[in-house]
Amino acid sequence: MIIGYLVPHRCENRALGSCVKCQRSYCEEHVEVKPEGLICLACSQGLAQPVALPITAQTYNDADLALFTAASAWDADDTDKFADLS
Repeated sequence: MIIGYLVPHRCENRALGSCVKCQRSYCEEHVEVKPEGLICLACSQGLAQPVALPITAQTYNDADLALFTAASAWDADDTDKFADLS
């Protein structure tokens, strides 16, 4: 499931199943129990997408999301960020 507003990304949690309405995968954090079954948060909130994305973000594809993930991992490592400031 895609989560996040400013930087949409895939949820890191392991998927437990699929929504009975839209078939999106969900984790224990992004699911609700309804009388009709287990429903993802987007369907529970009546949304077409898991998050309300800005217009630009609606055009993101899998390659863009992979790039965000890679950049996010690079940002997490702050060793030697300012090592060469001569």
